[in-house]
Amino acid sequence: MPGKEPKVVSKAATKAAATAAAKPEKKRGPNRMPSRYVARPKDFGIGRDTPYKRDISRFMRWPRFVTLQRKKRVLERRLKVPPSLNQFRQTLDRSTRTSVLTFLKKYKPETSDARKKRIAAAAAAKGADKTKTVATKAPLSLTTGLQAVTRAIERKTARLVAIASDVDPIELVLWMPTLCRANKVPYAIVKDKARLGELVGFPTTAAVALKSVHAEDEAELASLVKTVQARFLARSELLRKKWGGLQMSIRSQSDVRKHGRVVSSHAQKASGEKDEE
Repeated sequence: MPGKEPKVVSKAATKAAATAAAKPEKKRGPNRMPSRYVARPKDFGIGRDTPYKRDISRFMRWPRFVTLQRKKRVLERRLKVPPSLNQFRQTLDRSTRTSVLTFLKKYKPETSDARKKRIAAAAAAKGADKTKTVATKAPLSLTTGLQAVTRAIERKTARLVAIASDVDPIELVLWMPTLCRANKVPYAIVKDKARLGELVGFPTTAAVALKSVHAEDEAELASLVKTVQARFLARSELLRKKWGGLQMSIRSQSDVRKHGRVVSSHAQKASGEKDEE
């Protein structure tokens, strides 16, 4: 029509129209049903969807005994620990500890019921034949109790001594490794007093000593003593001089490394300036 301006089509619109015309339409199959599942985004507002599980251990209020145990452990790592205390951290490794405890378990003291049965059997045998000699001696077993173990060490009758590392107060057994070294008695520091307690039928035990073994166990005992001596008696000089503690936290270690990098960069810059002069 006269007086009407022609419509201007941009190149981008022309290209989009050509592309849409070239695209084939997607056809659904005859058995294709529309999806019945509708996307419902979660809403974590108050009273709505349940939020995901999070690790909230940092925000938990732990019992007082747990916090005291953790603070004590941190202090033991941070403070400077003298050698007499630090030696109780140099415990047996897991495999050797298992071997020693398995061997000592063979000589677990008899219970009161077992003792009554043994005495009753001996009395019955003696009553049946009065001329017969009946052995009433108790079987070989571990010696427990600080006084009994100390007496065995002083008399040098102990073949192997096992000391717990977590005795509280530690002063109860602090002197025992020194006494064993003075009398050349093999000793081992074991990680848990509850493990020693299982050997003698108590909840916990500070130390146990083995005085004698059966003939068939002599070779195994000699092998264990050799291993234990290499761990403790052979390193007595090192254990008496090695201090412990002074272990910084992860944050402090990171600060030290960062400070070291800054100092080294300053030193390199200073050396470069001196070379230019």
